[in-house]
Amino acid sequence: MVSEFDKNLNISYVDESLPTPPVKLALKHCLCSYLIYFVIYVILVANPFFSKFFINEFRRWYIIAYVLYLFAAPIIYLVFRPKSLYTSHNIDIFDYFVGLFKLIFNKETLINKDCKAVLQGFLPTYRQKQALMLMFIKVFYGTMMTSFLYSDIRHAIADSKISAPILYNIFSDFTFVNFKNIIISNADFIYNSILNLLFLVDVAYFSIGYVTEAAFLNNKIRTVDTNIFGVLVCVACYTPFSYATISFLGWNQNDNMMLFNDYSSAFGWALRFIALFFLTIYVSASVSLGTRASNLTNRGTVSRFPYNIVRHPAYACKNLFWFFSVLPLLIVHFSYIKANFVPYVTKSALIICSLLFWLFLYYLRAVTEERHLMQDPEYQEYAKKVKWRFIPYVF
Repeated sequence: MVSEFDKNLNISYVDESLPTPPVKLALKHCLCSYLIYFVIYVILVANPFFSKFFINEFRRWYIIAYVLYLFAAPIIYLVFRPKSLYTSHNIDIFDYFVGLFKLIFNKETLINKDCKAVLQGFLPTYRQKQALMLMFIKVFYGTMMTSFLYSDIRHAIADSKISAPILYNIFSDFTFVNFKNIIISNADFIYNSILNLLFLVDVAYFSIGYVTEAAFLNNKIRTVDTNIFGVLVCVACYTPFSYATISFLGWNQNDNMMLFNDYSSAFGWALRFIALFFLTIYVSASVSLGTRASNLTNRGTVSRFPYNIVRHPAYACKNLFWFFSVLPLLIVHFSYIKANFVPYVTKSALIICSLLFWLFLYYLRAVTEERHLMQDPEYQEYAKKVKWRFIPYVF
């Protein structure tokens, strides 16, 4: 029996009793896809925000992928005609803009209908609205994340060139004393290399999630959050929107900050290890999501660790990572506070306000995200089993 969720909300649901899609539908999907992917390329090249992420290497790969798609799409869709054609997002987007074109350039329609009726004509249907928001998410986040991934890979390659001599020195004379001395002398580099590697893993999973959607990857999109407030609190955490918040409140978190600027401080390294622990849990949440990792979309519920402990481990651990990374800025020598009391209090207050704001913003993200996911009976069952949002038995 088909659930109400699948029948009315799930945009990837296909009734298996439907006949094989006609050739006309397959052809329309191919043509719509050709047009939409070409328009996306133009936007990525021409728009100032996207162009800085859509570097020359990505443009070449996009063109190659586009040409391959030109030849592969007819084989896949015209020959095999999968039933997923009935839920084509690209056809939904195309139909919406064709409808707008007819509405705008049809004089009789504008003359005979009142303003309210005309404005209603601009509103997309449920499926069109979902498809439009889905395309925005893929373009906005997909372009950004793949650019971050490319940058992180380059950092990892650079780190590996420095790491090679360190590893050689360790294994060429493997004694406890030699191992200890090498680790201590390169501790800061090793710590930052681990951070970069963890960020690389996180971004890699999200890049895959944003640019792919397929049944064999088990990441078909069921619903997209189109609520304006939910979208705003999500995009507010990313450039260019985050610039406004940072310029107003400031942002002093620094992954490289060390307590008292003393790299031999045991307490300083303890703070770093705690921050690293929470970042590791944060990244493990991305790994658990796998190909389903993406914002503002429901691709199915994940209940593996750490999602079997709390419902929002990534948000909780990201904020805790920031907190322990910022602490070295707040903990200073008493002599400094005595000599610079007003500047210290002012700066500390701004840092705390900034942290509290981002904490509140991620709380809003969790709330709006759950409002969207709670439409799905699968997530409703998950929420009954995992009762805590952020901290087990506390919050």
